[in-house]
Amino acid sequence: MLIGGGGFIGRALTQRFLNSGNTVITWCIGKSVSASPDDVHIVNDFLQRSAHEQDALLMDIDVVFYLASNTTPSTGVADLAHEIEINLLPFARYLTALVRQPNLRLIYLSSGGSIYDPANPLPAIESAALCAQSCYASGKIAMETFLTNAYRHRPTDLIILRPSNVYGPGQPYKSSFGFIRSALQCILDGREITLWGDGKAVRDYLFIDDFTAFCQRALSLKWPDTIYNIGSGKGSTLIDICDIVESVTKQPLARAHSPETTPVVRHNILDVSHVNHDFGWQPQVTLTQGITKTWEWLRSR
Repeated sequence: MLIGGGGFIGRALTQRFLNSGNTVITWCIGKSVSASPDDVHIVNDFLQRSAHEQDALLMDIDVVFYLASNTTPSTGVADLAHEIEINLLPFARYLTALVRQPNLRLIYLSSGGSIYDPANPLPAIESAALCAQSCYASGKIAMETFLTNAYRHRPTDLIILRPSNVYGPGQPYKSSFGFIRSALQCILDGREITLWGDGKAVRDYLFIDDFTAFCQRALSLKWPDTIYNIGSGKGSTLIDICDIVESVTKQPLARAHSPETTPVVRHNILDVSHVNHDFGWQPQVTLTQGITKTWEWLRSR
């Protein structure tokens, strides 16, 4: 079951699970999901139901993925009240219902790209210090804390995933979010792309199929630990991405630079040796391959 299943990652997970013969229940805003197949059940009023009705719905669920987030690192920079109201409060109400289910396992989608202290050596390991530089990151850290406390007596029923920058086919275009998607959109529209600062900010990028492959693998395995980075383990600058986009599309990408006005993490690479050791998972799609697949999808729309 997916909470927040109407977004980019939720839709990709839904398709992978359906392809594997699973039945999926997705909780989301009804308008965010188009006509669904018979084995996808959409629920958009869970928090309005009584505790008894919630328990009845959750009774036969094996695993819940909590994907819901209504802000991004760029939109959730400074408005703490908004972050609490739109993300933390619904999360707390969902968590109250989930922890009542003794046999339910939970996978929570945190953030590997925004919560680590920039003073940490790279690549960042899961035990590295955390430091929120936005209200979005503060919310993610707070939710991780609530989760580890709620599941302290049953830690093997909880996984907190800290993904890097996930991208790929199906990702909608959003201003100031998803640099690879934005760069390809600029090629389509014949526009220049704006690079933050000098364009040398480093990010870890993960193709969507690699992420969903891990999630599918996790369904059938025991969870020996709680927190895992999920990324490529490699860093690329914004300039690197622009160069690859030009190579893949065989078109020039005009670039502009904006001043560094907001507290954004400048360098981020995730150490993924822990998830490789415990689950035997590692990404299979290179950055060039992933951008090529995304470009082909965009051109076919």
